[in-house]
Amino acid sequence: MKHILLAALAFSFIACQSKEEILHEQYVIEGRVQYENNCANCHQSNGLGLRNLYPAITKSKIPANDLAKLIKQGRKSASGYMPANPKLHAIDIAEIITFMRHEWGNNEQIFSFDSTRIALKGVD
Repeated sequence: MKHILLAALAFSFIACQSKEEILHEQYVIEGRVQYENNCANCHQSNGLGLRNLYPAITKSKIPANDLAKLIKQGRKSASGYMPANPKLHAIDIAEIITFMRHEWGNNEQIFSFDSTRIALKGVD
């Protein structure tokens, strides 16, 4: 009986969400998985990085379009090095950015697959 009640409660919660809310939740959940698998080793699960070695990303002001390119291409500069992630697809990057916005950016907007594809146009 308890399981039936929990299932009914979960269904009613999901049924009350709009398509946009459900899509956002999917992006955040998948983005968290992608982040843990591809970013957390350096930037840590909490996004605080490791002091001067890997920067914190919790207060990043990098625009989403530029962040998409940075994630895909990486960067070498005097201030540090970030490896490229060529195996990540546009949807993976869109989900990571949406997760980061949700978790640390106070921005509940999805950075969509289409926006990511446009941002990555010409990037290999």
